[in-house]
Parts: sequence; structure tokens; C-alpha cells
Amino acid sequence: MGKKRQFNEDEVLDQLATHFWKHGYSATKVDQLSDVTGLTKTSLYNAFGNKESLFLNSINFYVERSLEKLVGAMDRGQSLSVNLDGLLRATFLDCDKDVLSYGCLLTNSIVELNANEPTLHEAASGLCDKVRDVKHELFSYYVDAGRLSADYSASELTDLYMTLWQGLRVQSRNSSAESKIKNS
Repeated sequence: MGKKRQFNEDEVLDQLATHFWKHGYSATKVDQLSDVTGLTKTSLYNAFGNKESLFLNSINFYVERSLEKLVGAMDRGQSLSVNLDGLLRATFLDCDKDVLSYGCLLTNSIVELNANEPTLHEAASGLCDKVRDVKHELFSYYVDAGRLSADYSASELTDLYMTLWQGLRVQSRNSSAESKIKNS
């Protein structure tokens, strides 16, 4: 029988994700992750594996938590525009400005990891596809229910939204972005 963990795994994964989000994969050292979590390197390695595994566990946690919030915030009884307005406001305007300035962990990771970490890049890209799939379900619901003009397919709408979303997340890293985002 394994030894019971003496820490809250979700809290640690949140701390790891936040650190990777702020600093990136390459600039992060396991010593820093140990300091951030208050766990020894040995405890981190025993619980999650090497730095690559720490990163993969943390971005998976980040995506799962983000998708839970996204799905929980959607009310299919409301119009799509009301849902999207609420989501955009919560993400870009009614949020912690420090967190907003980090951009998007997935977008940041995809850009950073493309050249030197193909395995991690592929994992981050796969998670981005997962996010796209959840958003596609939302657009599909409105198109299929006839509550949205069929001028565009759910796939086209999803791609447009994902491009806008990622652009806003990158723009949010700019300190003067709030006024630009409000006008978008």
C-alpha cells in the first residue's frame, strides 16, 4: 500500500500551472517549483515525475479546470451572444488583471515549445484541440437548434471564435490591452 500524500494535489497542480504560465517551460527549474509548492523536489518527482511530467500534469489540470468553468458558465436557455458576452467579460474584463497579463497557458506553451520540445508541443496542441472541441459543441448546439443563422457552419464559427480568443489572450499580455479588448 502506497503512502498517503500529505498535500492537496489540486492546489499543487494549480501552483505548478501558474508558475509555468507566468514563466514558461524553458525558464522554469524544478527548484523553483519546489519553492512555489513548498514540496521537496523528491516529493514532486514521486508524485508527478520529472519536469516534463510536472508540466504535462499542470497543463492538463489547467485545461480541465478551464473547461469546467466554461461549460458551467454556459446556459443554453440564453442566446449564444449572451453566453459569449458573459464568457468574454469574465475572461477579459471582470478578472484578476495580473492573471490576465499572463496570456493563455496553452497559447504561450504552443509558441514556446514549437522549436525545442516537440513532445510537449504536441501535447499542448492536443489540449488546444480539446478546448476547440468543447467550443465546437456549443456552436453546434445553436446551429443545430436553428437558433443561429446557418450561413456559417459550427466548425467555421468555432475556428473564428478560437482565432479571436487566442488573439485576445495574446493582446491581454499588453498592459494597455483592456481598452482595446473592451472595444473588440
